[in-house]
Formats: sequence, structure tokens, C-alpha cells
Amino acid sequence: MTVVRVSNDPVQTGLASRFFARGLHWPLLVVGLLTIPVVAGGYLAYKATHDPTFAIESDYYRKAVAWDSTMAQEQANGTLGWHTSATAKSLGENVEISLRIQEKAGADVTNAKVKLVAFFLARSTDVQTGDAQRGADGLYHATLKLPHAGIHELRVHAERGTNVFTATHRLDIAR
Repeated sequence: MTVVRVSNDPVQTGLASRFFARGLHWPLLVVGLLTIPVVAGGYLAYKATHDPTFAIESDYYRKAVAWDSTMAQEQANGTLGWHTSATAKSLGENVEISLRIQEKAGADVTNAKVKLVAFFLARSTDVQTGDAQRGADGLYHATLKLPHAGIHELRVHAERGTNVFTATHRLDIAR
């Protein structure tokens, strides 16, 4: 006959029992609880600095200092009397921007150098720029890589001789 001995002695019942019996779990619990906010803070700092939806206006300080010239350009736009209308046609990831620039009397503006800046509002760090060329239809056309559907901002800068005109449009680009 074999006799089986049951022991309640922590030293004889295994590694886990010895670990808890000696009280070694308390320092590990404290270290674990202190590690949680450090890891969470690191994760949140990473997410805050790598968010594609967050953007700072490029060269914002220079633009703020030059606020008077921005207001002077707005006044020049009003005096010049030009107005623009823009449409967008999706071409896969690219978008064809068509822009009509008209003078105060309604005649199309010809021979202007037109530069466009466009970006998706929800991803405004991805700025696309391009030059628009005047087509046979009287419109200025440019193709820009704008892969997202939704509201985009289009900034227009047109120059003809000494006349400079700027405008901003919001375009809803569907896919």
C-alpha cells in the first residue's frame, strides 16, 4: 500500500505557491500598475504626433505677420472685380479641375498664369499644387492627385500682367 502525503507547506507545493507565499507578487503588481500609464502615455503621444487629420497651416507665422498684405490683396481682388467658378471631375485618384475666370464685365480672362493649391480637408497635410493651362473651351484646366472623396479646398492664384487675383473654393469631389 502506498501512502500519499498531502502537504500544505508552500515550499513543497510548487513554484507558484512558493512565489506567492514569499510575497514576491506585491512588488510586481506595483511595477505593473506603474507601467500601465507610461505605456498608455507613449501610445497617446505617438497617436497625437502621427495623426494624418491634423495639420498646421504652412508658413503660418509669415502669413500672420503679412496680414496687412493679405487684406490689401483682398481689396485688390474687389477692385479688380474678377470672379471664378470651379468644377472637379474625378479621374480615379486624379481630379481634373476646371476653372473659369471672368472679368467684372463677364468676359473671360485670357493669358493669365494660374497656380492651384488643393487639399482634402480631412487630410490637409497632403497638399497638391499645379499650374492650370487655358483650354480651347476658355477654361483653365489642371489635373491634381486628390485620391479622397469629400470636401476639398482649392486656392487659386492668377496673374495677368501686374494684376494679381486670389480666390478660395470648396469643392465636393465624388468618386
